[in-house]
Amino acid sequence: MEARDHGISVDDRESAEWARFAAFGTQLVAVHQRLRDMLDDLQDGVVLSCVGFCAALTAHHTQEDREVFPLLAAKHPELRDFLGQLRRDHEVIAAMLREEPLDLGALTAVLRTHFAGEEKRLVDVLNSSVGLTPLTSALEFE
Repeated sequence: MEARDHGISVDDRESAEWARFAAFGTQLVAVHQRLRDMLDDLQDGVVLSCVGFCAALTAHHTQEDREVFPLLAAKHPELRDFLGQLRRDHEVIAAMLREEPLDLGALTAVLRTHFAGEEKRLVDVLNSSVGLTPLTSALEFE
């Protein structure tokens, strides 16, 4: 007998999940690129609220730490050490954001390295993930 939840079969839900999650790694890259663009604008002196950038970056990292990384660690135990390092990176970055004055050069260097490393290790994993529903909200960025 096929298990059902709200009239949708488990097989149908898994198929729908696959369709939704097939491009999350690519979406992560897009989120990082938007943050890179915002950082570039700050460096170029474009009148952009540093508070807005800091809030967007903090929200992105908080969602990764609370929603995405625990799910990835459960599904991919081999990534646990790397995900722990990303969480530590998030703590370092958060501390940098609290410094006054903000050292934009140092922050830029740290973020570029952090984003590149995260993308290198996680894009393929995210693009192949199935059934990680909370990733939807965790990787959306607006």
